[in-house]
Amino acid sequence: MNKKIVYLFYLLILLLFCSNVSQPGIYNAGGTAFTMLFPQDSLTYKKVQMQEEAIYIQLYKGFAVVKGKYKMVNTTSEKLNFTMGYPINGIYNGGEGDLNQVQLDSLYKFKIKANGKELSINEMQIGDSGHARTFQNENWLTWKIDFKPTESKEIEVYFLVNTNDGGITKGYSHEQKNAFIYLLESGSVWKQPIEDGKFVIELKDGLKVEDIAGISSHFDFHVNEKENILIGSKTNFSPTPNDNLIVTYGETISNFEFSFFLEQSHILFEKIEIFSKQGNHGVLHSFEAKNPYEVKTSFLSFLPGLIIFLGIAAPFLIISIVVFIVVKLVRNRK
Repeated sequence: MNKKIVYLFYLLILLLFCSNVSQPGIYNAGGTAFTMLFPQDSLTYKKVQMQEEAIYIQLYKGFAVVKGKYKMVNTTSEKLNFTMGYPINGIYNGGEGDLNQVQLDSLYKFKIKANGKELSINEMQIGDSGHARTFQNENWLTWKIDFKPTESKEIEVYFLVNTNDGGITKGYSHEQKNAFIYLLESGSVWKQPIEDGKFVIELKDGLKVEDIAGISSHFDFHVNEKENILIGSKTNFSPTPNDNLIVTYGETISNFEFSFFLEQSHILFEKIEIFSKQGNHGVLHSFEAKNPYEVKTSFLSFLPGLIIFLGIAAPFLIISIVVFIVVKLVRNRK
């Protein structure tokens, strides 16, 4: 009976160690994801094509300011209208093999324009009844968009995100970094393909290009090191989780006061508006992207795995030693 209790206790300890392995990827990144709210709008979405998108990102220590500019086209002779949404205090788990987890929060001063006119945003509560995609979240910011037949519209969005809480996990290793994710995969709801995508990143607040720990490699980024600007692009693509734009950079700031920067959102939006209108970003050179999912390893990161290995191997080793000693004693007596 006592042997069974000892065995069960031993097995429990091993399971506890094994359960500490999290899905590899990036957690608590700053970013955003727009989505349709109601299934009845799904057919309408496939009639609207996002022909062009240009994403401008200014990375600061602890946060990022983003402007997205999109050319949306009604590809039919019908009049279209539908509801879009942005979840409040939600979590979006994107990505494929590696997790792309993004924090979503209404306090990030989100605003949207259509053909230069700011759209009214409403707060809506939607029960998790299966009638809406809620990301396990009931509170949404929503807005309506309508298109005349064959009409094209320029849609612009602006927002701030907190990047200071990001973390990268791989096996038993974990590293805290500023993390930003732009979820291109959420654009798969539109009529495909996206014909032209442009992605421009500027490092601010004293950050340099060398402060980028990792960045997605599939955008063919080029860099102006003097101006700390990176420019990437994609053409004729239908976004999947593998197309998400991921940037890890800088160091985590303790006691970071994000609210202080939220109060300056109008100034920050003016700065990114000016930046987005700059046509020439100087001489660009090829940029070697580092894997944003990589983390530094140490002996401590291997320790749990070593304990599990020893835990599995130890009983067999002990039994082998005992058998060897017994056999030797028996032979000596003979």
